[in-house]
Amino acid sequence: KELGLLGPEPGRDLTLAYFRKVLGGTRRAVKIVLMDQSKIAGVGNIYANDALLLAKIDPRRAANNLNEAESERLFKMIEKVIGAGLRYRGASDNHYLDAFGRKGHYQDHFVAYGKTGQPCPQCGSKIERVVVGGRGTFICHKCQK
Repeated sequence: KELGLLGPEPGRDLTLAYFRKVLGGTRRAVKIVLMDQSKIAGVGNIYANDALLLAKIDPRRAANNLNEAESERLFKMIEKVIGAGLRYRGASDNHYLDAFGRKGHYQDHFVAYGKTGQPCPQCGSKIERVVVGGRGTFICHKCQK
């Protein structure tokens, strides 16, 4: 029953057309929309942070303010970080273990998440921490417009 309340998953049944429709239908911050499991399943705080930095989009921007090129770039970066998360079996920051009792290793590949004060992998500027929707958000003010 609960699974029926979830939106489509990246890498599985999320399409660019549906993604654009979801973004275009709200003025909420794009990061909040990405993490709304009823709209798009599987994108949590870590993946949203990383995808938004790679796509060079400010997480505080209104979702309906993204143009076609930006929404397509963000779609691709979500697919990329979710794919990496699957490959590395998730992140084990908080004692997470997979179904086989193994730790994930995505935390060794974070792009933005938890990188306060560290250089942006794209431009070298320092990554800063802000709060968006009550969640820690890691941004590069130079890259993310």
